[in-house]
Amino acid sequence: MHLKNVKMVVKMMSMLLVATVCCSCAKQSYIDVDYRLPSAADTLTGRTVFVETLDLRSDTEIFNKRAKEKFEHFTGLFALIIETPDNQQKVLGAYELPMLFDAALKQRLKKMGVGITGESSPGVAQFQIRINQFKINLVGQKWMADVSYETSLTQDTQLVAREVVTGSAERLKVMGRGGAEKVIGEIFTDMINRLNIGGLFQQAKR
Repeated sequence: MHLKNVKMVVKMMSMLLVATVCCSCAKQSYIDVDYRLPSAADTLTGRTVFVETLDLRSDTEIFNKRAKEKFEHFTGLFALIIETPDNQQKVLGAYELPMLFDAALKQRLKKMGVGITGESSPGVAQFQIRINQFKINLVGQKWMADVSYETSLTQDTQLVAREVVTGSAERLKVMGRGGAEKVIGEIFTDMINRLNIGGLFQQAKR
């Protein structure tokens, strides 16, 4: 091999090594959220809604001071991982908090057979999500999460059904950020699946 080619190979290997080291040292800027869909049947086939999500939190800080230190490189994005009842997984995308709720609830609606339209129109019910609280605290040796949101069905500007979902969870702190991501995924799954979507449509007589 010519000296010139040897130098080129060495240079390429050096660049690859530097890139590998940089990647290994990179701090994760997002939080993984595993959301497990329930095994609901297509019980609402034929319904169509327009989904709107509003962030109404009075405190938009997600973490308390101690928790924030564990996620110092967090940019506000959540990687939503959908897990189906047959244990299949897919990464749906990266979202800020309001769109995290939006994306997950759309998956639930679709799983139940509800069609999703991209724009509001007369005769189509509006499925509105209002996020009131989403807080992750590190207290002592525990991760603690508190979530509250409200959903409503509106038909031609008239409120026809409404439900509020609130809940909390805690998990013992373990090394790294895995414990926090696990408690976030657990409470997020619980809060999204706790919503009685069928009851909303029944209440609205839709």
